[in-house]
Amino acid sequence: MVTEALKLTAQIVISHASMSELTPKELVGEIKAIYNVLTAIEAGEALLEPAGGVAEPGPEAELVKKPSISLDEIVKEKYVVCLECGKKMRTLKAHLRKTHHLAPAEYFRRYSLDPKKYPLVCKEYSEQRSKLAKEKGLGEHGFRRKKASV
Repeated sequence: MVTEALKLTAQIVISHASMSELTPKELVGEIKAIYNVLTAIEAGEALLEPAGGVAEPGPEAELVKKPSISLDEIVKEKYVVCLECGKKMRTLKAHLRKTHHLAPAEYFRRYSLDPKKYPLVCKEYSEQRSKLAKEKGLGEHGFRRKKASV
């Protein structure tokens, strides 16, 4: 007979495994850990918290995550894929900050990405901004003198 805790465990693990690569050993460990927590909650047992409240992130929190999609699929003409949640967006900087509370540097470090190879904006948007800047004369030598003399 399948218990509610087992059903919930399966749903949680399936959801997490769909967004990140796990080795078979990590998958089994995650299943056991989630099932144990859910059965403890179901039984009314208090979960043990470390002294001092919230646990400090250990060295495993700083491990590099493997992207759930191919690196070739991250930056496209009309969108950039967020590796945290899989959303396709024109720009990621504000999304990372607001939704995932990550600075761009943390995001690049977490997925071991080179910022020059994997920008946080799609190609189309970057080209639009570049064109607009050139039309305004930004980046041209003597821009300040032209503006001051007008």
